[in-house]
Amino acid sequence: MSRALVEAPVSGQLEPSVPVRSSSRLLSLDVFRGITIAGMILVNNPGDWSRKYAPLGHADWHGWTPTDLVFPSFLFIVGVAMTFSFDKRLAEGFSRLRLFEHVVRRTIILFGLGLILQSFPDWRLMAPYILVIAGLAFLFRNEPPLGWPSSSSARRNKIIAWTLLAAAVIWFVVNFPYFQLPHPPATPKNAPMRIPGVLQRIAVCYLLASVVMMWLGVRGRAAAMVILLLGYWWILKHPWNVTPPDGYPTQTRPEGILHAWIDAKLLGAHIYSELPEPEGILSTLGGLATCLLGVLAGTWLRSRRSDGDKLIGMFFVANLLIFAGLWMAYSVPVNKKIWTPSYVLLAGGIALHVLAMCYWLIDVKGWRRWSIPFVVFGTNAILVFFASGILGRILAFYSYTGQWPFLQRAGGEARAIRKMIYEDLFARHFNAGGYGPYNASLAFALTYVLFWLILLIPLYRRRIFLKV
Repeated sequence: MSRALVEAPVSGQLEPSVPVRSSSRLLSLDVFRGITIAGMILVNNPGDWSRKYAPLGHADWHGWTPTDLVFPSFLFIVGVAMTFSFDKRLAEGFSRLRLFEHVVRRTIILFGLGLILQSFPDWRLMAPYILVIAGLAFLFRNEPPLGWPSSSSARRNKIIAWTLLAAAVIWFVVNFPYFQLPHPPATPKNAPMRIPGVLQRIAVCYLLASVVMMWLGVRGRAAAMVILLLGYWWILKHPWNVTPPDGYPTQTRPEGILHAWIDAKLLGAHIYSELPEPEGILSTLGGLATCLLGVLAGTWLRSRRSDGDKLIGMFFVANLLIFAGLWMAYSVPVNKKIWTPSYVLLAGGIALHVLAMCYWLIDVKGWRRWSIPFVVFGTNAILVFFASGILGRILAFYSYTGQWPFLQRAGGEARAIRKMIYEDLFARHFNAGGYGPYNASLAFALTYVLFWLILLIPLYRRRIFLKV
């Protein structure tokens, strides 16, 4: 990650760091991103997974809940942000080749961060990904990244970079048999490390959407999105004679058999325990379509149209997408786990509605005070998502390893730090007060969100925004 200084008040007051109107950045987009990241942390950290309100959990198969809108909203935001960052880089004189080099760097780092999150705290699993990220940091310290500079300091950086990258490859090859084994607590379900994940899907969709953006115009991008949706719809409706993996619930989830078969063939056992894999290979087609919807929304926002025309266009298309998604659901049901075309349209329409509301309230009307906490989250989104995931594993560490024996009750039962905090500070007092376990579980999740907001405020005050 690198430190990026973005426009912020010199006084250090906690005010939005981006001007109300900016040709290169939208405060409303940061707010929407912050809302999404806060939502991710909230739904990923209940006090008790068996005691959570239905809207804070995913739909079991077909259908959707508010939680099912969080991830597609973030992919949609990635697409919107790409139009601003790409245009800015091209205006600064970057060629498409140079821009693509930076796209590949960011893709690898995002994918690597996802693998680190999956393999934490097993250092033997994490080491090659850490080495790759460190190597890329040195490689891109001097431009061009693949060139051989004339200055001695720049050459030293290149030598360090290629040494680290080579060490990562060697480490992975030498330890490859180790990667095939179960490694609790990195894999508490007694399976090899999972390869897909949230950051991994973001990385892949970002890379593929970047190719579409750099080589196709607006009409080409729209055509690519439509062809992608229709092609994925045809794949889902076409009968495929494949054998589902062992343990796949064929009777209850027939629509995901092809997804599970492809993941089993290409990823083996490195997938989620509940089939089909929710961030699997085939369903990435739907994720890419969601990202391209964001690209088209960002292109519309960057146009020279008036604010009124932009808002009318966004609200109209958002309603059209929702209607199209509900209509397509008669053919292919709304399903987050395999990211069906109807889910793409429905979730994309709702995301566009939220973005339009944020744009109207913040960038047009100038009502910003309510949005300050979300700006704090939105300007350090990847950092807080990654760090909150790492801390979540640390808090639950005892559950997998049997370490930290001082965390025991009088009766001798050992507990993880997370369980101790929840049971002693939340469940006990909420149950005693008659508020019930569901409210205790929700209070724990809200407290975790607030905890990260407090940690991010000093970074925000000092204009420290860590970006990939």
